[in-house]
Amino acid sequence: MLSRRALIASAVAAPAALAACERRATPVPAGGVLAAGQPAALLIFALAPERLIGWPRRPGPGALALLSPLADRPEVGALASGGRPIDLEAAAALAPALALDYGDVDTDSQALAGRARAALGAPYQLIDGRLTMMPEALREASRLLGVEAVGEARAGDAERLLGALPRDGGPSFYLARSGDGLETAFPGALAVEALETAGWTNVAVGGTGLGRVTAEQLAAWDPEVIVTQDAGFAAAAAGQPLWRQRRSGAPRRIVVLASRPFGWIDRPPSVNRLIGLAWLASRDPLGPPDPALAATVAGLHERLYHRRPTPQEMLGLLPRVLA
Repeated sequence: MLSRRALIASAVAAPAALAACERRATPVPAGGVLAAGQPAALLIFALAPERLIGWPRRPGPGALALLSPLADRPEVGALASGGRPIDLEAAAALAPALALDYGDVDTDSQALAGRARAALGAPYQLIDGRLTMMPEALREASRLLGVEAVGEARAGDAERLLGALPRDGGPSFYLARSGDGLETAFPGALAVEALETAGWTNVAVGGTGLGRVTAEQLAAWDPEVIVTQDAGFAAAAAGQPLWRQRRSGAPRRIVVLASRPFGWIDRPPSVNRLIGLAWLASRDPLGPPDPALAATVAGLHERLYHRRPTPQEMLGLLPRVLA
């Protein structure tokens, strides 16, 4: 069996010029595009990074180091969720050729779209952010951006990964968010959509969306696996029986997923979740990363973020399982 370091080196060493070729081969029309929220910003960046006016929430230095230099855009704020609020007058002053929102298509989002179209003097498109709709979302966004070839390639990635997911037989899990781990996502929330689509069972019941729970509730739910994208929480929880021990006395596993440059299953709930799907569709998501997963992650990172991670960077990108 290859060591973790050796498998990563082999995965990222091979040239992967597909994304670069797609970008060079596709003519991109002029005009900046405004992202209504962080999910939309990442969708735009994945397809046509040079078109993104700015970030609703600018990634931190550690995240920017893992992205193409084209990610070095200012923070302009968000019309929707996922960043510092910006009002419609300030958004109009940015003179976008197009505005995109990616996520919920509920009544509030549709009302915002109507107000924005009137105020911006530019098209404003609301795109369905459900995970199962990602291939269609990529195609729709790429048509609006004039990069259909890129969008079709990324839609193909999404279709293959969604098709490769197991649909049942996964472990019971609890998603630990926040520094103390007691914020979670209830069934059906975007933050757990990838895990639930792969047949994992969310133990957090009794709520909707995101919410706070108690240590007593967690103990009663008794999940097999804790999933987190917060390395600080994982380090703190590693020695605590609440998180590491099941009622039977058996050890409980903690899966630590990367949070930079973006999360694998959430933060934001956008096309970054393709990398989480690759992990969930891998031979053994709760085992040591294998060369196939490392290669897939490196390739997706390059296609979505326009920069291939180095072997050293990959060491911090693959999942860790605390058993």
